[in-house]
Amino acid sequence: MDPVIDPSELAAAAEPHGLGTYLSGLPMPPMHHGHGPAKSVRTTEYEGHRIVVTTSYEVTVDGEPVKADFQVDDDGTLYCHGLPNYQFASALDTVRALVANYPDRFRGGA
Repeated sequence: MDPVIDPSELAAAAEPHGLGTYLSGLPMPPMHHGHGPAKSVRTTEYEGHRIVVTTSYEVTVDGEPVKADFQVDDDGTLYCHGLPNYQFASALDTVRALVANYPDRFRGGA
C-alpha cells in the first residue's frame, strides 16, 4: 500500500463539509468530567517491564470540589484543560492559576 496521498484527494478530505461529515460520523469519546477524582494514566516499557502510573487528583477550594481535568505528562508536567496554554510543576500551582483566571467560579476567600 502506497502511503502517499494524491494532492486532490487531500484537498477534498480537508474541505470543511467533507471533513465535518467525516468527523460527525465518528463515535463520541466517553465523557468523564465531574465524576470523581481527575485521573491521569502514564505507561512505559523498561527493560522488558510494563510500567503503569495512575495519578488522581481530588481538589477542593473552600471545601467545594473543583471540577477540572488534570493531566500529567510523562515528564511529570501537569496541565489542565481549563488553562490550555499553561504547564505547571505542581497541582497547587495549577489550582492557584484556576482561581486567578476564573475568580467568579470561586466564592469566598480573601
